[in-house]
Amino acid sequence: MSETVSRRRLTWQFVGFWLTWLVVQVVINSPIEHHLSGWPQELTLDAIKLVVWLGGGWWFIHQAQPQTLAIAPRDQWRPNWHFTAGYLVWGIVVIYLLGQFWLTHHGLRISHSFLPEYWGRYFVVVGITEEFVFRGYFLNALLKHTSFVWANTIQAIAFTAMHIPRYLTTIPPMSPTVWLSNLVSVALLGALFGWLYAKSRSLWPGIIVHMTWDILVTLFA
Repeated sequence: MSETVSRRRLTWQFVGFWLTWLVVQVVINSPIEHHLSGWPQELTLDAIKLVVWLGGGWWFIHQAQPQTLAIAPRDQWRPNWHFTAGYLVWGIVVIYLLGQFWLTHHGLRISHSFLPEYWGRYFVVVGITEEFVFRGYFLNALLKHTSFVWANTIQAIAFTAMHIPRYLTTIPPMSPTVWLSNLVSVALLGALFGWLYAKSRSLWPGIIVHMTWDILVTLFA
């Protein structure tokens, strides 16, 4: 019995998931954003993200044998309260973002485009779903194949690529500079979340830092 998820399977799982999310963005999410607004729009988009991402992550893990994952699926959902580096990283992220916004805007002002509905999408749903799929499955499986550095680099690149369907359907279209800036930021964050996951052996440090980053960027940018 194989002790790893094959590279071919991992590749096709990622490609299939990427294409699925692209179709969802184009065929479902974009029309919803044009025809709904407020809480109906947010709750619908949140439900779609939860179904597609949690469903996909669950299916990938369900298809994998326990010995092919570096961290047992159930164990990764246990909080690691003694992981002090997680608290330190969280504090650094908060100080860095608030300091950046303060210097940019000469104070902390809530963005005029921020809506209360965004608390669901950017503070709850994204953190849980994306950490579950990319750290809880893809990185978890890659850690059985190769060193942490390579496994983390590969999943961070894949995590970055997974944002492209959203960027392709953003209206108005983003400039090349914004594209590049966003992709670099996502890659670095993906690597950070991967490090938190591998060192703590828990999804929660990455989820908390991921949630904090997204909501602060949405709240004050």
